[in-house]
Amino acid sequence: MDIQKKTRNDERRILIAMIVDPIVLGRISIKWDKRGLFKNKWSNLIGRWCVDHYKTYGKAPMGWIENQYESWAAKNRDETTINLVEKFLKTLSDDYESLRDESNSDYIIDLAGQYFNQVKIERLLQTVQETIDTGDVENAHNEILAYNKIELGVGEGIDALQDEEAIKAAFVDKKEPLIKYPGDLGKFINKALERDAFISFLAPEKRGKSWMLLDVAYRAVQQKRRVAFFECGDMSQSQILRRLMIRVSRRPFGRQRKDLLIKYPEKLIVTPQLKADGSTKHSVQVEHKIKRFKKGLNQKIAWKACKKIVEEKLKSSDTLFRLSCHPNSSLSVNKMKEILHNWERQGWVPDVIVIDYADILNMDYHHLEGRDRINETWKQLRGLSQTYHCLLVTATQSDAASYEASTLKQKNFSEDKRKLAHVTGMIGINTTDEEKEQGVVRLNWVVLRESEFNTNDCVFLAQCLKIGNPTVKSSF
Repeated sequence: MDIQKKTRNDERRILIAMIVDPIVLGRISIKWDKRGLFKNKWSNLIGRWCVDHYKTYGKAPMGWIENQYESWAAKNRDETTINLVEKFLKTLSDDYESLRDESNSDYIIDLAGQYFNQVKIERLLQTVQETIDTGDVENAHNEILAYNKIELGVGEGIDALQDEEAIKAAFVDKKEPLIKYPGDLGKFINKALERDAFISFLAPEKRGKSWMLLDVAYRAVQQKRRVAFFECGDMSQSQILRRLMIRVSRRPFGRQRKDLLIKYPEKLIVTPQLKADGSTKHSVQVEHKIKRFKKGLNQKIAWKACKKIVEEKLKSSDTLFRLSCHPNSSLSVNKMKEILHNWERQGWVPDVIVIDYADILNMDYHHLEGRDRINETWKQLRGLSQTYHCLLVTATQSDAASYEASTLKQKNFSEDKRKLAHVTGMIGINTTDEEKEQGVVRLNWVVLRESEFNTNDCVFLAQCLKIGNPTVKSSF
């Protein structure tokens, strides 16, 4: 029953993507045949409309699918069939309206490849069995020999110089980040926050890695991305939820007078100063607004804030933030895959995976020891971002020398330098004693693929962690 339900869900997701996503439709249209690729005949009917529309106009039909239905219905005299197709379309309409802006194209294409091959094999088995039942074993054998797998999605061999749809998809993928930060921080980081990316923060302990990870997750949810947040044991479920509620409500937690007083950054001024040796030092000044709260955060205030963001900001009851908490060193990448696969079967696939944090995952691989276990974990995390075509963000501890370093470099990795090879970007979190006094940290790229960077170039952040915001103001 679960397999049948998953099959129906997969068919639905693929068909909806064909209606709204030109990248998915373009790839599928190349493989489409007259018989159709879906199990359901109504899905094949609508799928054919989509493919015909794409071949004529070069785009997904979206709302035009309703016009196509009306045109088809006007020519069809079978009222029962018309009513069935109309009912089927209505069950899809809410979902494809919500996916107009963006869908996970590569994930759907991978899913379509698996699903269409399942359907094709089932058809082959039925044909072979029917042929055998007539006593024609030779034809049954020929049917088996004539079978060809549909090459679509992961592992598909493409003509890199002549596959226009694949080339088009490669450039569309690069356009929009999954998460957008404002201001100078956005200029610094947005380009890297894309699908299939693997980003890690690097810093010594107690430098704010968990706050940054939670900030990434919260901003993603605000921008209507699906977020899977795995807490690996650095904090308990209650602790991480309290931090999240502080951010959602923008209210400090505590009862004492000092806890309810916050210094909120209103202006961040960074002034470069040329030193005698030719290097540049930056003078940092933060202008704060002092704010007092009469009451600290409690359950009632937190719940009210959650309802407000769901009803007024997100305007949807869809699940966007899934939190999975585990004791220290108990969660492995394989266990994470099981959890994600279970959610996938329910029709929920993340756009962003946040792991707090990679160093405390269970790395018990029976055939590996020492640094090879760390390397295997980071390889599997990279694979996770590629399997779900999502943005994966985590953090890792820096080495002992980082305590004395003003700005983290590639040499400040801990335990295994191959971490740097697996990520698409690693961001250092830096602060001096003077900067820490003002609630300021600096981010720099330690490594970054596909873009030029200088490890000495930093973006400054003014923070207000009492209300859960590590990225209030930013400046170069």
